[in-house]
Amino acid sequence: MDISATNQPVSPQGSLLTHSLLMAIAVFLLACLCLLLSIESSYFTPLWFPTAAIIMFLYRHPLRSWPLPLLLSGISICLASFILFGFSWLPVKLTLINLLEATVCTLLLRRVLHPTDPLNGLASWLKFVVCAVIFTPMLSAFLAASWVPQPGQPFWHPFSIWFISEAIGVLSLAPIGLVYQRSMLKALNWFELLLTLMGTLTFAYLALLNLPYPFTFVILPLLWAAISLPRLEAFIICFTTTLMITIMISIGLLHFQTQKQFLGDIEIYLPLLLILLPAHSMSMVMHAFRVEKNHIVESETRFRNALEYSAIGMALVSPEGKWLQVNQALCKLLRYPPEILHRLTFQEITHADDLHADLIQWQDLFDGHISSYTMEKRYIRSDGESVWTLLAVSLVRDPSGQPLYFIAQVEDINELKRTEAENRHLMERITLANQAGGIGVWEWVLGDEKLTWDKRMFELYELSPEQTPTIALWNSLILPEDRERTMQQISTITTHHRPFIMEFRIALRLGGIRHIRGQGNTILDEHDRPVRLIGTNIDMTEIISLTEALHEEKERLHITLDAIGEGVISTNSEMRVTFMNPIAEQMSGWSLELALGMPITGVIRMTNGKEGPEVENPVQCCLQEGKTLPQDYALVLHSRDGRHFDVQASVSPLKTLEGDVMGAVMVLQDVSASRELMKKLSYSASHDALTNLQNRTSFEKSLKNAIISAANHEQRHALVFLDLDRFKAVNDNAGHAAGDALLKEIGQLMQRQLRNSDCLARLGGDEFGLLLLDCSLEHARMLMQQMVTQISEHPFYWEGKIYHVGASAGITQISATSSKSTELLAQADIACYTAKHRGRGQVYIYEARQKQLMERKHELLTREELTAIIDKRQLKLRVKAVSPPKTPLAVCFYQLALQVIPPDEHALTSDAFFSAAQLYGLLPSIDRWMVHQILELHAQTIHQKGISIALPLATDSVLDSEFQHYLQEQLAASTLPCQAILLIVDETVILDHAENGGGFIRRLQQMGCKLIVNGFGHNLNVFDQLNGQKIDYIRIDERFVTNVHSNQMDELMVSMINGAAHRIHAQTLAGPVHQQATLNALTAIGIDLVEGDFIAQEQPLVDLLAGGYFGIR
Repeated sequence: MDISATNQPVSPQGSLLTHSLLMAIAVFLLACLCLLLSIESSYFTPLWFPTAAIIMFLYRHPLRSWPLPLLLSGISICLASFILFGFSWLPVKLTLINLLEATVCTLLLRRVLHPTDPLNGLASWLKFVVCAVIFTPMLSAFLAASWVPQPGQPFWHPFSIWFISEAIGVLSLAPIGLVYQRSMLKALNWFELLLTLMGTLTFAYLALLNLPYPFTFVILPLLWAAISLPRLEAFIICFTTTLMITIMISIGLLHFQTQKQFLGDIEIYLPLLLILLPAHSMSMVMHAFRVEKNHIVESETRFRNALEYSAIGMALVSPEGKWLQVNQALCKLLRYPPEILHRLTFQEITHADDLHADLIQWQDLFDGHISSYTMEKRYIRSDGESVWTLLAVSLVRDPSGQPLYFIAQVEDINELKRTEAENRHLMERITLANQAGGIGVWEWVLGDEKLTWDKRMFELYELSPEQTPTIALWNSLILPEDRERTMQQISTITTHHRPFIMEFRIALRLGGIRHIRGQGNTILDEHDRPVRLIGTNIDMTEIISLTEALHEEKERLHITLDAIGEGVISTNSEMRVTFMNPIAEQMSGWSLELALGMPITGVIRMTNGKEGPEVENPVQCCLQEGKTLPQDYALVLHSRDGRHFDVQASVSPLKTLEGDVMGAVMVLQDVSASRELMKKLSYSASHDALTNLQNRTSFEKSLKNAIISAANHEQRHALVFLDLDRFKAVNDNAGHAAGDALLKEIGQLMQRQLRNSDCLARLGGDEFGLLLLDCSLEHARMLMQQMVTQISEHPFYWEGKIYHVGASAGITQISATSSKSTELLAQADIACYTAKHRGRGQVYIYEARQKQLMERKHELLTREELTAIIDKRQLKLRVKAVSPPKTPLAVCFYQLALQVIPPDEHALTSDAFFSAAQLYGLLPSIDRWMVHQILELHAQTIHQKGISIALPLATDSVLDSEFQHYLQEQLAASTLPCQAILLIVDETVILDHAENGGGFIRRLQQMGCKLIVNGFGHNLNVFDQLNGQKIDYIRIDERFVTNVHSNQMDELMVSMINGAAHRIHAQTLAGPVHQQATLNALTAIGIDLVEGDFIAQEQPLVDLLAGGYFGIR
């Protein structure tokens, strides 16, 4: 029976009955002991312990559960009396008084003492003495003397005997039960307790038999025990000593001369009460002293940890300026080791320009004029570089007010200062640029008639600075021809909220017109409503005048070289034809007479390729846009009479001596023959000569284009590596010619399965690459599985023999986040390697951790070693408790974990074991072993314990049809009900494999199992993709849980996930919880369940099942 529980209702009715029976037995034994002592003694009843035992039990249980233990206790006391003295009504009356005393005493103690630590100080002990040792014994003694008077005895005699026996019994035994906690047994120093107990009893025994005034000496070892031992041990020694003295008196070893006329028999036992009181009080004083000492040590430890591990620099500085103690952050900031700083003063490493201001505030703080100060100052680092810091200083004084040391907090603001300086320089450059460029800056708050102008704006509009610029004034300065258009543009700007550029003319005060270009933007408030416009004005008058005055003289340089082999066409600045040579006439189909004066776009029509789109005229690109056509264009000139020529075009502008463009000359070169040759060379360079498929170089170019399209258009493509199986056998047995023929057939077979937009290439040997554009991973997997099957079933005939080969394929996805083609090629290669390694004829989709597995494959176990570990049962099941955060002891279920026992002396981590298992596809075998252990070997014990087990399942297992069938059979046949099983799966099972994995999970839920989904937190949008899947628990990714008490972003993410989970009627599980702060944060957020070392330590499953714990549903 555990009496260390708090006085809250924690047990069901069955546990109460058990506890009450155990308590009744204890009361019976104590009553027998006390009554036997009264029989053996030459005096009346020496001590009475049953009342103390009843008080201890009642104090630890709720009020509504008292009737049963009181009834059983009364029966026990009466039964002891009947056995020893025979039947009589007198014990019944006395027992009722005992029960009344225990009830009243317990009610008083529950009223005045702390519920979980009743005797936590001298004050609480005095309350206990008054209530339990003085008041209630006197009350019960009065009732006993009044209700059951002794014939021939005065009232005082039974009253005093009853009082002293109850007082000593309660004082010696009750404190043990009140302070006992189950955790005290672990911390109990049995050697010290037994040694002190033996010494105390021996000394007391010898003193009682051989010394005068023996109780004066007996109290000495009790005081020593009270001083040197904790409360529980001291109370045990006091109780044992009291019991020994009582037994010695009862059996006649001690004889005392008593004054019967005064106190009579109680005079013998009164010294027991007198030696217990100082011993108990001293124990409480020492307990309070130890608690206070521990608080001081904890406070000092917290302060030192806060100082040492603070993210900002902290130091303790003496009144003379010496660094007494510095933390790592400060040493890192100042670049001094601690031993060097301790030899310096802060004055020595403070920048000279900041030292005076620092010392003034330092002195004011020292003199008590201020309580603290903060300032920005520079320190000189060990390398001579200065660093800006934010310094906060406070002073610690002793009780007399004398300064002890300063606490300095130093925060690095060097980067902030550098940013401020850069911003200041930037503003200076902007201001200088505006002034040098003649740019005026203006601002208009919408709804206000006034405008805000800088100095340059007044100069542009020729207004005096005394004038107040307004919308009406600005409108009046705009020329009437531009006013309506300009005001309409302003109205559009305030509606569309985008940057704007507008041009208008203003009339100057002294006559003349000025061209103004205005630029600006709209400033919006937090509700996306426009609040003000801000922009610039610049004088464009000179530029426009120069443009209008440009020389329009036309240079007509006729290139009349009839012998030249290229077509030459010249145009004016308006891109109208002014000259064509005969070759140009022949190629275009236009004569010079017909083409003269026509726009060049009407005479020359070119496309990018014969059937490609029409390209912009090169002359137009040169004159209007100042650019040339891309070099990779395959220009084709389409003649007026339907012919076409492969051409290469070059355009040169015609300029005046001042550099002004007056036209252009375009030269067209017929490159039909050379381009045909280049096409053949290009095809040969980009295609495999054997299969006529793309080669690796061309394939990598296509891959880069796919990466670009995925990024620009938010598309998803699939990259596939396919490797032939058993090709080498065909090549070796039938010859290279057969191998070449087989490669051609396989290439044609695969090409027939693909779309026109897809890309197929031979990368080398028997390795092929595929680009499946705009294709999901699942569709790519299905397509490749079909292709692998067809290759495996394809018969290859050669010289009268039939050969079969197989294939393995690896797939990776090209998404908007993909950036490097080399990384994608490596991923596809890894996935293909994994597919071959897992048994060939497989299609495998790349996983992020697969790369790490391949990089560490030399460290992994072999398939044979892994199989041996599973077959030889070198695995061990461990469990960790999952509980509500507010009641960590109320375990909801236990989460299962697997521990690997290394096959030899070398350490083997679980991560390495599972990594190898995943690589070889053996995760379903491991999960089968765990299912067998839980649902067959331990099922009956788990069911009897009434606990629930959470079983983690790998994604490979959930998607394996054989494992699905096996698990359903085991659940149906097991003695452990499905309601006691929780299944833990990754979120990918629900989201990416809804058809296979999701259906299997739903069938298990229909059988009664509950579902826990792992890994939530990466994307909150997944809650919208659950498609009605019922989820019982959502486990939050531990990355957001570890620092949730100190990281606001983690706290916000956990809160959002918790709210989203509750909206779909799922509970949340978070962990691991390693400290109280994390548990408090998760409790405040509203997390339903938590797990971690702070809740309960992980333990082997067999230890849990062998223990005395029973689950409560």
